[in-house]
Amino acid sequence: IKYVPWGENNDTPNDLTTKVYASPILSEGMRFNILLLYGDGVMPVRREIDEQGKVKYTPVFDNTEINEFFENNDIPGYLLEQCTDLSFFYNIFPEIVLNQENSKKIVELNHLEAMFSRWAEMDAKSKRIEWHLYSAKFGVEEPKKEEIVATKVLDAKSPVLDLKRRLGLERYADGTMKPDPKTFRYVIPVSMPTPGRFYYQKPYWVSIIESGWYEFAKQIPEFKKALLKNQMTIKYHVQLSENYWQILFAAEGITDKEKQKTRRTKEFDNIQTFLTDTKNTGKSVISYVRHSPDGKEMATMKITAIENHFKGGEYIADLEEVSNIQSYAMGVHPSLIGSAPGKNKNINGTEARELFIIKQALLKPIRDRLLLPFYIIKAINKWPEDIYFTIPNLELTTLDQGTGSQKVIS
Repeated sequence: IKYVPWGENNDTPNDLTTKVYASPILSEGMRFNILLLYGDGVMPVRREIDEQGKVKYTPVFDNTEINEFFENNDIPGYLLEQCTDLSFFYNIFPEIVLNQENSKKIVELNHLEAMFSRWAEMDAKSKRIEWHLYSAKFGVEEPKKEEIVATKVLDAKSPVLDLKRRLGLERYADGTMKPDPKTFRYVIPVSMPTPGRFYYQKPYWVSIIESGWYEFAKQIPEFKKALLKNQMTIKYHVQLSENYWQILFAAEGITDKEKQKTRRTKEFDNIQTFLTDTKNTGKSVISYVRHSPDGKEMATMKITAIENHFKGGEYIADLEEVSNIQSYAMGVHPSLIGSAPGKNKNINGTEARELFIIKQALLKPIRDRLLLPFYIIKAINKWPEDIYFTIPNLELTTLDQGTGSQKVIS
């Protein structure tokens, strides 16, 4: 089975992951999107229309079979894995496993890492992707045949119908029954669609890399690190007159050359200590001044403070700009994750709450993609028709309502 490389070097997932972790803005934006997409987890509900014509959802806790399936398959862990891969790569690879005794019931729902997943080339006859290939070597080196696990793939356009036909529960379009009794595992192709992509989707947030802003953002901390490492910081320039030492040695009666050398070193240390010791802040320096025959001042000591042109805030405006652009590409308002440096960048609670609500509202179509496997399981396992699945939002409320948040099923 020939697979389709994911990127020119078949390492796009590794490359994107490395770039995200190298950026504090991208990594925090990604984490925010993952956790917000997860919401309050998958919840089975019953859906009905109330007297006002509004859809009402009621959580289902009394279905033993559904509860047992969720418990056996660690659905919270599964969902978090799926949210992570979908946010990073826009492709996820859920796998369903059938009961081998009768192969008419799904008993497992597994997450297959996108990092190690590749699609086989489209079948020329069926015009579909028939196989999913799985290996930890993908993106690192070319795996051997025995290091690849191949799993059949359901039709992306009609996965429920396709699975029913493979299980002998429905006829094919030509009226024939062609069950596949020897296959107990299937991969469900799920993605966030992007234009012109058949095998692997291209996440919209990748624009931050292709636009050049990512490299610019990396250069700012590299520059500041080099600046701190290589910059020579000199605070004072001390000038001593030619006869400074003659006056000092005469005053202290030092005539021996070696003692004069030692005293000179000690004087340098005294001046250095005086100028740099924090205890001397605010103190004064007293030195003698004499005048030349033409009336010019001739100081024995002159201390000049040197201005440091690097104040420590270099490129702050550029850092703020690139932080905002990266957050923009991630679809996250900077104030929600605290990515924008500088003063007066905070927003009030009402603005933050509204931004949070808007962000969650935009997750509806993505969450629908995440829930697709549960509707396939519902159809095959014949769970009640009035059972639906949703990912509840966590809606922030005002303090006068007595709490900071409440669960909202939508």
